[in-house]
This record gives sequence, C-alpha cells and structure tokens, in this order.
Amino acid sequence: MSVRITMVGSGQLAQMMALAGIPIGYEFSFLVAPGEDTRCVDNLGQIVVLEDNESPQSLFARLGEPDVITVEKEHVDIELLTNLNKFCPVHPNPNALEKFKNRRDEKLFLQSLNIPIAPFYSVHDEGQLKNAIATLDKPIFLKSEEEGYDGYNQYKITDDNAEEVRNKLSFPSQWVAESFIPFQREISFLAARSKSGDIVFYPPVENAHHNGTLITSLAPAPNVSEEQVSTGQTYLKNIVNTLDYVGLICMECFVCDGKILVNEIAPRVHNSGHWSAKGALTSQFENHIRAVTDLPLGSTKLIGISGMLNLLGVTLSAEQASAESTFLTLYGKTVRPRRKLGHVTINGDDYNDIKSQLESLRKLAYQE
Repeated sequence: MSVRITMVGSGQLAQMMALAGIPIGYEFSFLVAPGEDTRCVDNLGQIVVLEDNESPQSLFARLGEPDVITVEKEHVDIELLTNLNKFCPVHPNPNALEKFKNRRDEKLFLQSLNIPIAPFYSVHDEGQLKNAIATLDKPIFLKSEEEGYDGYNQYKITDDNAEEVRNKLSFPSQWVAESFIPFQREISFLAARSKSGDIVFYPPVENAHHNGTLITSLAPAPNVSEEQVSTGQTYLKNIVNTLDYVGLICMECFVCDGKILVNEIAPRVHNSGHWSAKGALTSQFENHIRAVTDLPLGSTKLIGISGMLNLLGVTLSAEQASAESTFLTLYGKTVRPRRKLGHVTINGDDYNDIKSQLESLRKLAYQE
C-alpha cells in the first residue's frame, strides 16, 4: 500500500521534496491557498485548494486521507494543522512550528535553552522602538515578528535614518529589534530527526547573503573547528529533542570571535542545504521525507566539496551551466525581481576552484 504525504505549500521546496519521495513510491498531495502559484508542483500530485469554513475531516478526505502531513514553510495555519493532526501525524508537529513562526517566541525559546543569541527587544509601540534605538548597538535590524524573511518586512536602522524608519511604522504592530553583531562569517547547521528519535547532521555550511537573501553556500564550510561543530550540533540536538521535532531543520548562525551565536531557525528544508542534492549521499529533501515517514535516515556523507549559487530574479541556460561538475536546477517559476528561480551546484575537491567557478557564474547570471 502506497504512502501518501500531504505537503502544505507549492513552491520549490515542495517540488524538491516530492521529487525525492516519488522515486521511492510515495504519493503526494499539496494544500494551497486560493490563487497560490502551483507551477512548481504541477503534475507531481493532487493539488487541493483550501476552502473557507471547511471542516478538518472534509479537508482530510479531499487531501486523499494522507498518512502524514508536512510543510515547506513556517508561515502556516497552526490551528488548521492542529485539527488535521487528529486524523494523521503532522511533522514537524504544530507546537514546534508555532515556536518558529514568530520571531519573538523563537528567541525566547532559544534563551530558555541557554542558547546564545543577539541582544534584542520586542517592539510593540513607539516607546519600545525609541528605547531599542537608544540602547542597542547600531545598525539595528528591525524585523516583523511574523512574515519577515529574505530581507522582506525588515528595516536596517542607523543613526542617519532612525527618524525616517520611525515615521514609516504604525502601531500597534509587532516587531523585534536586534542588535548589530560584528560577525566574522555566517554558517548554518542542518540536521534531520526521525520519528524514532534518530538524528543525522550535515556538515556546517558557509553562507553569503545579498540584501538579506542567501546568494552562495559552500559545503563543508572551511576552517570550522571541532569545538564549533560540536557546539552547533549540541544546540541543534537540544532544540529538536526538546520539541520532539521530526523532519529536516536548519539553524543559521553567526561566528563571532570563534563562538557560535544563533541567528534564526528554519523548521524545514533550507536554501543553504540545496547543495546536498548533488553533494551528499542523501539529500536534505530525501532525509526529510525519510524522517517524517520513519524510514531509516540516509547517510550525509559528502561527495567532495560543493558550492551553490542562488538565482534570484535571474536565470541561466543549460548551455551556460553545463560544465562537467556543474548542475543547474530551475524551479519552473515565472521571472520576477528577487524571486528564487533556481540554483546551480558545483562539485569538486578544491575550495579555491569552486569559489572561482561560483564567482564566474554569479557574474554571468547577474550580468556583472
């Protein structure tokens, strides 16, 4: 009897997880909002559009009575998933998703586990904003508690523009003001935890961002000490075990004076793990599918060194990314500024060579 998985969402992450699950015999349905773009998952399974005031039982039936429900994003309807959880497992569980849906709640949770984070203030009114501006080291990053990602719903506050930003905001509204961290590099830790509680880790990944969005990743991150790896993995293990988390999770971090400072948690497969589809024995996408269906987790052993370039509002042709160890992945989306349209993975055995190839492809893609 085939296993049926419902994916909440219809973007490229849903696409890549489905493409990891279909070859091992799994079937998929996709729960989407009215008007949501489904190009990424067309022909990969049944697409079910959410209807107003529909009972969870009716929705569960329309989804094909899945064996498990999972997500490609953290901005989901927690109440809906909690109700669907009465009919089948939801992984990650709604409680974990709720923790990471709200930036303030996430930071308070990390603090409760004694995991170091940047100084921050909750900003719900103008007085709290003034206090944050007066107290925190600048630049200050002001981010909405929810729906703030990839540079959206965020402001960078300096001494020169503080008044301008204050005038743009209206209250009541919910924000988190974070202090500037003079970090040396950004790295991410990815892990998968199964229903049985088994955990596998991918190596730390070095990331570079542009305008708040990931632009390149390098795996494994060079020059990461054993102590840093152990620290990051301990933090992540504590997080997933505390929440009984099932699935792939990403922890984005700053490295400051050799110490690991946690920036954000993504309760899903993550952009900084896309390289794993070509650079590890088991991709992050397949390990997420394995985790939520309680299959044994796959090996995260590396296939050399990998570099990944994001294609943001730009694309490349197969001919432009056709070198022997270069792999182009396009998501089938229409072109829009800053939109994630695809990525390129480069495999090799020399960091300098991979960095050089990434830079050449970046200049080609972005016409620099």
